[in-house]
Order: sequence, then C-alpha cells, then structure tokens
Amino acid sequence: MDEAKIVKAYTEDFRTLRDIAAEHNTDHHKIKRILTKYGVTLNNSNRKRKPETEEQRRKIGLASRGRQTRLGMKASKELLYKNMVAHMSLPIELEFVMQFEDVEKLKYLNSVITRDRVKIHFDADKYKAFIKHFYNDKQFNEVYNDWLQDKQPYALPSLDHIIPLSRGGSWELDNLQFLPWCVNRAKNDFLPDEWERIKNKYFR
Repeated sequence: MDEAKIVKAYTEDFRTLRDIAAEHNTDHHKIKRILTKYGVTLNNSNRKRKPETEEQRRKIGLASRGRQTRLGMKASKELLYKNMVAHMSLPIELEFVMQFEDVEKLKYLNSVITRDRVKIHFDADKYKAFIKHFYNDKQFNEVYNDWLQDKQPYALPSLDHIIPLSRGGSWELDNLQFLPWCVNRAKNDFLPDEWERIKNKYFR
C-alpha cells in the first residue's frame, strides 16, 4: 500500500477517508491510522465526495438546494480559532490561541499535542507552555517550513524525545524537539551522544 499516495490523496486532493479506502481495497479505519502516523490533521471540510445519486438528489429539498452555497468562502480567522477551542479536550481560552498569528502552524502543533498517546501527558498549563515554546522554536520552524515546500510525508515535523522514554527520558519540554519524520525514525531510541556518532559516521 502506497502510504505517500494516501497522504497526498487526503491532504492535497481532499478525498474522503472512505473513497481512499475503496481505492486501496481496505477500510477507512486503516486509512485513518496511516494518516495519523504521518501527523495529518483529520477534518471533514471541503472533501471531494462521490457524485450524488438520483435518489439522494430527489431527497434534497428544492429550498435547500436553492440556497446560496458557502463553499469557497473563507471562514474568518476568529471563527477558525473558535472552532479549534471548541474541539479541545482541555479548557483553553480563546484569547490564548488568538495571540498566535499563523493559524495553520498553530493547528499543526495542536494536532501533535492532542493525539491520544500524547495528550495524556499534558494538562492545560503544559499545553500552553508547549504551544508557546514550539511556535517560535527555531528548529521546529526550520523543519515545518521545509515540509511546507512540498509536503512530502517523510519531511513531516515529528515530535521526538531527545533522551528516549525507553532510556529514562521524560515529557518535559526541555526533552522534546521536532525532527523530520524520516530522521526521527532513524534516530530511534539512541541517546544524543550515540546519535551524533552514528550521524557523523553513516550519514555524511
């Protein structure tokens, strides 16, 4: 199964989970797991769906079909922030998120920290500290901006523990960094000094 093609179909072609699953002869839960693995934020807006059947069109009232469409209209920035806050499991104030100008970058950081295996380690205060820290973090921004160039799955910003959890590391901010997904996979569970030796010897 071509995972890069699946990510492209969802992030660039705006296909639905079920359509992608049908194309790859699998179920949409498998597609969702693949997208989550690559850090893709899942949403149902502006997805390209299969054409309506005659029966579906018949059931849609003339009044509703006659209303002016809202597709293509950009939501206000404040609405985007409100929507983000409304879907958070933590009590985060609208005023807090609105201080960050780049909505897409904020959404990406939010998608990382709200994954099930990550969010259990963060309360509201740690969430805010995480966003404040990485929004302006030089390394994160270099990785993030590089990924934005062509959005290849291997370049996705991936959250890494500098000292791996398996080697005694923690979820404290000073033990977290962002690496390209492919680099994070290669780093695996090596300690910083081990990883430096490996990089210098094998990745020159």
